[in-house]
Amino acid sequence: MKAKISFVFGILILFSCQRLVAQLPGDSLNQATMYPGYIVTNQQDTIDGFLYLSNVAANQYRVFYFTSPDDPESKVKYKPKDLIAYKVGSRLYESFEFKATNAMNKRNFFLKVIDGPISMYRWYYEPESRSSKRVMIDEENLLNSSIDLSFDESDLTGQDIVIKLGGEPINLSAPKYLMKFKKHIAALVEEDAELVEKIQRKEKGYTFGYQEKIIEEYNHWYENK
Repeated sequence: MKAKISFVFGILILFSCQRLVAQLPGDSLNQATMYPGYIVTNQQDTIDGFLYLSNVAANQYRVFYFTSPDDPESKVKYKPKDLIAYKVGSRLYESFEFKATNAMNKRNFFLKVIDGPISMYRWYYEPESRSSKRVMIDEENLLNSSIDLSFDESDLTGQDIVIKLGGEPINLSAPKYLMKFKKHIAALVEEDAELVEKIQRKEKGYTFGYQEKIIEEYNHWYENK
C-alpha cells in the first residue's frame, strides 16, 4: 500500500512540474535585453525608466534600472527589499516574503500572472547545479555579461502562489495542496457557491491543472457580485 501511495504521489508531483514548466510568460521578450518599465519604491513612488531583463529566474532576485538606455552610468541595482514592485516590458514583479523553493533570500520578486481579489504569482527555479552556470552577470558592464545561450526559460520549474485579499501567500504547488487539491481550492473560493459546486462535482475545467481558470472566474464573480 505504501509503495502504491508513493507512486501516485510521485506521478502527481511530476504532472504538476510538467504543467507549470509550460506556463511561461506569454510574451516575446528577449533575455539579456533592456526594456521600458518602472519601479515602485518602498515610499510608493513610481519612477519610469528602463530595466534590464535577464530571465524569469534571475529577475526574481534583482533588477537593474537605468534612467536612459544610452546612459550606462545611470544604472542602479535593486533587490527585493528595496522595492514594492517593478515592471520590465510586460512582466510585472512584486516583492514579498515567502519561503520559495531554492530561493536564496526570504524576500524575493514574484512574477504576477493574475491581479484581483485573489492574485496569482509564479516562482521559477531549477537545480542549483545548473542555475549557477547559466548566466554570469557582469554587474559593472551588463552588455559584456557572459550569457549561456543554452539557457531556456522552459527548462525551469514553476510554482503557483496565491494571495487572497491581502492575506498570507499560499503555495498551491506544495504537496499538501496537491494531495487534496479539491478541498483547498474550494476553500479558497468558498464565497462563490456556484463555483465551489463545480469544483466539488469535478466538472471539466475545474480540477487540478486549472488553478488559473478557477481563480479568474472567482475574481470575475467577486468584482460583479
